[in-house]
Amino acid sequence: MKIPQLLLCFLLFICSSNYAIAKKKSHKHHPLLFLPVFKDEITQQYVAQIYQRTPLVPVNLTVDLGGRFLWMDCENDYISSSYKNVPCGSRPCKLSGSQGCYGSSCPVPPRPGCNNYTCSHIPYNPIKRSSTDGELAQDVVALWSITTTTNRNNVSKMILSSTSGVMFNCPGDFLLEKLANGVKGMAGLGIGYTGLPSQLARAFHLPRKFAICLSGNTKSNGVILFGERRSYYASNEVLTSYTPLLKNPVSTAGAYFPGEPSVEYFIGVEKILVNGKIVPIDNKLLAINKTNGVGGTKISTVVPYGTMESSIYKAFKYEFVKAIAKVPIAKPVTPFELCFNLSNSDTLKGLVIPQVSLVLLGEHNNSTTWDLPMNNFMASPTINDSSDLLCLGFLDGGENAETSIVLGGMQIEENLLEFDLVKKRMGFKSVYMSSDLVSCSNKFR
Repeated sequence: MKIPQLLLCFLLFICSSNYAIAKKKSHKHHPLLFLPVFKDEITQQYVAQIYQRTPLVPVNLTVDLGGRFLWMDCENDYISSSYKNVPCGSRPCKLSGSQGCYGSSCPVPPRPGCNNYTCSHIPYNPIKRSSTDGELAQDVVALWSITTTTNRNNVSKMILSSTSGVMFNCPGDFLLEKLANGVKGMAGLGIGYTGLPSQLARAFHLPRKFAICLSGNTKSNGVILFGERRSYYASNEVLTSYTPLLKNPVSTAGAYFPGEPSVEYFIGVEKILVNGKIVPIDNKLLAINKTNGVGGTKISTVVPYGTMESSIYKAFKYEFVKAIAKVPIAKPVTPFELCFNLSNSDTLKGLVIPQVSLVLLGEHNNSTTWDLPMNNFMASPTINDSSDLLCLGFLDGGENAETSIVLGGMQIEENLLEFDLVKKRMGFKSVYMSSDLVSCSNKFR
């Protein structure tokens, strides 16, 4: 995946007027590290490209916002002179939270993914809903960055900044099933020690914060940015809405070690509003059960559409249908469960889509409201004979949903989300409501 011209133009504009492209080995400070992200048209997955190994090669990875670590297939064509397995009992192994260790069953000579007496972990594919054990390893990783010289020319350079020792997991290639074509693994951005944001912060001496701006356009790129916010936001762009990141003491991964907490991003939804009216729901479902980790609200990039526990969904659906009563309901199109027929021209006259809002726990025990633009909850199916349909982009998550509300890719597209792992908060702003950011694809492609 090449760095598109408009992405280059924007990133270079915020630093200086001139640029040069170069590679550079490890660098002690970078004001900006970034990964271009594109949306795969077939799977609806968000795919980022990093560079890894020695010599560096580009690797496409599906983005998992709540993933514990970087994992990728090491069975096929993994060639690197800088690959190192993480020994059992070593400091990196202990800090990773591993409770597993490979014995002496690996072949001689060893290969990437199978070394004797090596720390092991449990990589998980949340799309396939499958996990396995995998060797924990370290290798060189590189991302794009922008630096500005201090000489009289004030030249901005686009460089590929690399660092050694980034931990990742090496499962077998069967774990790649259901991932986008050409993808070699997953990029886990979770809260923990082995999550990519924390590893990059340690390696490049960055603040432990990152931001995402995902494009809903499969023809244009969004971006993931690591480092200080003022380094990459447009000059007038300020985030003023924040909500705390909540801890779930029980892992929500498909497989995990005993006692392992969740590394996913949970936020506190206090109320759901439709046209300002409160949706009547059981508030107990909005809280995280500290014993079993059930309940609450999380944000996910591996779920294309939001889900709600059945009773929440039914109440929300009822209020939404009531608010849009003049529009006839149509036979739903998979995967949607509620669709509306817009084929009658009279229906379109004066049509106003109800406003959906999330009242969130704010800072200092106050509340803050996240008003979702229509594009974040209404979808137009792309299959044949569905051009006159408009469908609700939330689905029924079931009566026994592990997480009561999941905000999926559709809900967070075209939103600037900043995750501050030190202050434990998430800043948010819709680019549709921004004076500077027209869309993620326009500004970051």
